[in-house]
Amino acid sequence: MKPLATALVAAVAVLALSAKADATPPIVQLDGIQPQANIFEAASRTEPLVIKSKEQAAEQFGPQALAKLEEVVDFDEQFVLVFAWRGSGQDKLDYLVAESFPEQITFNYTPGRTRDLRPHVYIFALRNNVTWSVR
Repeated sequence: MKPLATALVAAVAVLALSAKADATPPIVQLDGIQPQANIFEAASRTEPLVIKSKEQAAEQFGPQALAKLEEVVDFDEQFVLVFAWRGSGQDKLDYLVAESFPEQITFNYTPGRTRDLRPHVYIFALRNNVTWSVR
């Protein structure tokens, strides 16, 4: 009888963990939060800056932006990706979420066709168990 009870407790724990993971979306784009100007040295369109703690975030964001970031990101359950580059005003960065568990997110950069030089900054919060890649 004890092995059955142990298995039941383990099954309930697994269900609770998956329910908690389902409560946090796999990816959230964060708008209205601006990093400091040095972000262009730390991140690019193909190699984003990965921020896994408040301390790391404090190095890239000013006090007001950091406060906004802490309101929407739970660093115990999420991490932040920051893509930053200067390029054509028509440059685009989008992503595709593969329906698996845990989800797989693929970011896709599409270069623009104009010769104007514009700054681009994209900030995303991803759930810790999500895998990601850039194409």
